[in-house]
Amino acid sequence: MKSILGLMFRALIFICISLSALLPAYAAEDTDSFTSIDSISYFQAAIKDAEYCSMTLAGGELTPINSRTGKALSNAAMLCPDMFSWKLFAEAIHAKFWSNWADETNNWPSEPYALCKTGQSPDTYEPGCCMPGAGAKNNSVHCPVYPGSQYEATLKSLTRGLPEEAHKLARDPVLRRNTRLPFHDSLTPIGRAGRLGRLKSMKGDTAAPTSCSEHLVAEIVKKFNPTDAESTGRVIRQTNAELTVRNREFHDYLFANNLYNANGVLEVFAANQINMQEERPYRRANQSSKDGKPGSLYRVDLPPDAVMIKSNWLHQDLAKALGLPSDQKQYISKFLQTEIDLKALGISKTDQTCNLEGIHHLVAFHISSKDIPNWVWATFEHVNLPGRCDITGCNDAYGYASGDNNRPTATAANYVKPNQRSDGLNSSSTIFDSGKTYPLEKIRPEWNELLVKLSIGTGTSTSEVEPDPEDMAWRNFRLKGSQVEFVNSVGQSTLLGNSVTEGGFMDGSSCISCHARAGAAAETINPPPLSVFERSLTNFGYARSHHGIPNPFWFYNDINRGPKMLVMQTDFVWGFLNAKGICRNMKKQDGSIGPVCDKLGAGKEEF
Repeated sequence: MKSILGLMFRALIFICISLSALLPAYAAEDTDSFTSIDSISYFQAAIKDAEYCSMTLAGGELTPINSRTGKALSNAAMLCPDMFSWKLFAEAIHAKFWSNWADETNNWPSEPYALCKTGQSPDTYEPGCCMPGAGAKNNSVHCPVYPGSQYEATLKSLTRGLPEEAHKLARDPVLRRNTRLPFHDSLTPIGRAGRLGRLKSMKGDTAAPTSCSEHLVAEIVKKFNPTDAESTGRVIRQTNAELTVRNREFHDYLFANNLYNANGVLEVFAANQINMQEERPYRRANQSSKDGKPGSLYRVDLPPDAVMIKSNWLHQDLAKALGLPSDQKQYISKFLQTEIDLKALGISKTDQTCNLEGIHHLVAFHISSKDIPNWVWATFEHVNLPGRCDITGCNDAYGYASGDNNRPTATAANYVKPNQRSDGLNSSSTIFDSGKTYPLEKIRPEWNELLVKLSIGTGTSTSEVEPDPEDMAWRNFRLKGSQVEFVNSVGQSTLLGNSVTEGGFMDGSSCISCHARAGAAAETINPPPLSVFERSLTNFGYARSHHGIPNPFWFYNDINRGPKMLVMQTDFVWGFLNAKGICRNMKKQDGSIGPVCDKLGAGKEEF
């Protein structure tokens, strides 16, 4: 009996020891299932919308409400930034931002006339002047223009015309959108092509680049995508038609307050500087133009309903060459032009450019709105873009639910984590698996219902050359993320970037932090006193943009007894880089009559 009990006891001890040995092994295996990327991404996956965020349609307007009480939310931009981003998305589409809103030459003419003074009229004052609300009386080359009003009838014909007529109208210089390549770390908006344009202008040659021939198009398609490119997003960024537009409220504020030219912007800087140096600690209040009366500004402060959009459009031949699905119905499309630097691609040995014209697909866009003092920032990407959730992941608590089927069942469906893989080394690590596709997110019921009621993404496009709000392809965009603050409540820098717009420097990108550096100095606007990029490089060698809180010493000197403003913020708007000195029609040295312009805001150009 004792021997049996002894055997049983020893067996029990063996079982316990065996089980205890298994427990640490299980725990270790469970811990190892999480990668360092998972641990760090946890902080990027924060749910940004409060649980009671909801929207309803009232009087044709999207209205944020508290889902529990049904009452309107007083500050939806801060409480529900993802939901608010989709609200901006729908409102911009309904307003047809791609054609109605003012592009950068509409906002800031390259040879601007002065704002008309009392008693002056734009159609009779010989030196030339611009008057808000004067419509066709203003010179459309030298004065701000809002296309949705100025070209309303032509835009309707473009949308409704038969294919042949529509294609002809799309090439009309009046409707031609100001597209460009994006900023480089040299701060020139279109790199070599931009320098070429300025050199041509200096020589009196203002002709636009010619259209790319069929032969050149074939060569461009072969060479625009090098095999060792940093990412597909970077390739698109450097070979797309970037169209930046601003809504009516934004445009009217610039026009009425004389901010469409460099003189007006620098006058605000001077007024702000004098106020600080002669009347500190007291500040003067802004008085914006109202009812035709001139404004008195001491800072640039856009109205709360101002909205700006930076959009990226890719020529259909380039999209096909990159391996994106060729089904035209998957894309929002418009007739545009991409400027191509033939020397940079190795197609020409001399400085030459041409315009790659034709149907372009909308692949990505940023929306920014002044609903809060530091603006709301949101970015959207097309589902077909490889690498769209790389590095930071994609975060949307409202419009579309994550397609990550491997996440724990009790977790929220707001986050799509970045793709990962092993580096395959002897002592291996998990790294990003960049440039791959992501599982498709599924639309949430409330947002689907609202889109149907708004007639957005419910049918097919009615035009080959112009987008249509009803086009189902609008449902192929996903919110990459939203941003409303520099840092979160525990002091971590917030990040937001687009795989196209920030292609090449996504690691560390922050829309709000980058735009906080937009400003003007005492004598210069462009080149900007604070650069878009910092003295910091990615592993690939591209310059990085700033993230985190701004540095006050960027803007003011560090001398308490004599404060001096070094840089005046231009309300998060880099577009003021386009502001030029006022021009007047007068006799030139050669005896001809033409615009003679103030050399203001341009700083020193380097070619």
